[in-house]
Amino acid sequence: MFSIVRAADRRTFWLGGQRQALIVDASQTNGRYALSHSTMAPGVGAGEHSHSREAEAFYVLAGRVRFWLAGQTFVLGRGDHLHAEPGLKYRFEVLAPETAEVLILYAPAGLERFVTEAGIADPAGPQEAQRAFRRSIEQAPAVMAAAPAYGVRYSAAEPKDS
Repeated sequence: MFSIVRAADRRTFWLGGQRQALIVDASQTNGRYALSHSTMAPGVGAGEHSHSREAEAFYVLAGRVRFWLAGQTFVLGRGDHLHAEPGLKYRFEVLAPETAEVLILYAPAGLERFVTEAGIADPAGPQEAQRAFRRSIEQAPAVMAAAPAYGVRYSAAEPKDS
């Protein structure tokens, strides 16, 4: 099996302030992995959570992203990579002043269903995209409540900065 996905065929969604363009999903990789390209403004990220099913890997294309992971703090910049095994609690946030672009790999595939089912489809125009961005942040509590069905568990309280 092989698959080719053209950029024009990608499906893009807003989820918690992140613009996630799904590059490949389970149907294109025999379920081995899914890959997305996430664009996030400064201050955007994800609260402390863990995945019960998938390992997750982050490859930073642009910007800087601070991760809190295993009791440590790491800042990743362009070209840096982080791998997190299932069950590991972590959170992250994009640091000012740049927007971050990050490739996110889920292995095995499956978590992309959370993005497509809980996310807001990215509209065509910039004004509509800005409204979708705001709505995705407003709807974050409902998305977090739906996350356990996809094997994602958010912590009750945010940890203090280290």
